[in-house]
Amino acid sequence: MRTIPSSIVIGIGKGGSCKTTLATQLSGIWSSEGKRILLADLDVQASATKVVGLDPRAHGDGRHLMDAVMYGDDLVTVPARENLEVVVAGRHTKTLSHHLVTIDNGIDVFAYPFEKLMASGRFDRIVFDLPPSGSSRLADLAMQTGKYLVVPTSSGVDNIDGLRVLAEELETLESDIVLLGVVMMKILASAPRKRVETRAEVADVLAGVADPFQTIIREAGAAYDDSRRAGLFLHEYAEWASTVSVSDQISSRIKIPANLADLAREFYELADEVDDRIALAERLLAEAEAAEAGR
Repeated sequence: MRTIPSSIVIGIGKGGSCKTTLATQLSGIWSSEGKRILLADLDVQASATKVVGLDPRAHGDGRHLMDAVMYGDDLVTVPARENLEVVVAGRHTKTLSHHLVTIDNGIDVFAYPFEKLMASGRFDRIVFDLPPSGSSRLADLAMQTGKYLVVPTSSGVDNIDGLRVLAEELETLESDIVLLGVVMMKILASAPRKRVETRAEVADVLAGVADPFQTIIREAGAAYDDSRRAGLFLHEYAEWASTVSVSDQISSRIKIPANLADLAREFYELADEVDDRIALAERLLAEAEAAEAGR
């Protein structure tokens, strides 16, 4: 099975499950730490493109990926930050998805532009932000060619049931993708019982498949909204907020969310935890390959 090197797929599931939030915040943190990140937006709504501060219409509206896949052009990427470039999505992303439904070699033509970029040495890691499950052929192909999978979820019966469906799908999916774990998102820090119950439910669903991540990302709607309006990642917004004095906040009528610093810290901790699981998975895969070669 074809696998795009050093690729991380973020998502699988219905819309509103925090896929874009997770993909963009992790990409922003990793790039700020010096990793060269390519964020590939595969959703026609171009939410990830907009979160990093790019206007899809000014950067091809998804045409670059369409031309690379359909016509063999070099894949054009757009710089968003130092060490962070984006495959921009938009209205042409839908055209590409429809085209991929009609051809037999979809896996090969989808994977090739990304494999070519990784072979060039320009990037250390690709992060795929998926559209909602079932809405795009691109989501299926990313799942079939990605190396690692990170799934966001939140509390609630529907979301837990969705994980059960995912666990079943992974058993039948024609892919070598490795599920690193599930991230519990937007759960109130002031609800410790809910956190414990949700972790137990996720661990039960994923028994034998993967473990939930230890880091839980809190609910902090105002912080998410304010950082997006400012055109900043959460960690960038938190760094800026730390330079604003209380007197300046009062005089300028700036209201900084009280939980902003804690939210940014949790994303930093999660980024480190994902790195650790990737390193472990790489070691285990290398050991398995060595054992197979020695037979």
